[in-house]
Amino acid sequence: MFEKTLKQKRIYKGRIVGLREDTVRLINGVVSKREIVEHPGAVAVIAITKDRKLVLIRQFRKPAEKVLLEIPAGLVHKGERDIDGARRELMEESGYKAGKIRRVFVGYSSPGYSTELMKFFVATDLKKTAQHCDVDEMINVKLYPIKQCMKMLKSGKIRDNKTAIGIMMANLIPSPSHLTPSPLSTMWRGALRNQN
Repeated sequence: MFEKTLKQKRIYKGRIVGLREDTVRLINGVVSKREIVEHPGAVAVIAITKDRKLVLIRQFRKPAEKVLLEIPAGLVHKGERDIDGARRELMEESGYKAGKIRRVFVGYSSPGYSTELMKFFVATDLKKTAQHCDVDEMINVKLYPIKQCMKMLKSGKIRDNKTAIGIMMANLIPSPSHLTPSPLSTMWRGALRNQN
């Protein structure tokens, strides 16, 4: 199944992403080309309040030409640990500070054409502070009960993939108090116990 890279051609290097074209040989001998978007990776935060509400942000996304409802997320700064980037992005975008935060999942956003790897964190023991958005960000924050988020996901009101993953994870993991875990939450318990 492995594809051997024969040649790489750099096409574009931007502030965040790059584009390259790889010439590859498949195991059956066929030579083909792959266009690859190079991305540094990102963190996404599933921030859950004590009363089982999710912190969601609403912002305009130019590629989609729509205002989308999302979980807080963003890039990790150079030299910054992923967990610190997650804490910072949550605080900057939503104004919430996490008392506890732990990584629960790592996955590729769109491996058919991008190298972006998304690291998901669950944040609990939230304390409201103040937003510190970048100058080019216009973000509104709102809390939604997890059950309502599931309904919005099913109805198509939420169209962002990382947010869909975050909502489904939030619906599976134990409550922040760890007293009433759902029957499907076993797979997340280890990650939730191992606080970073």
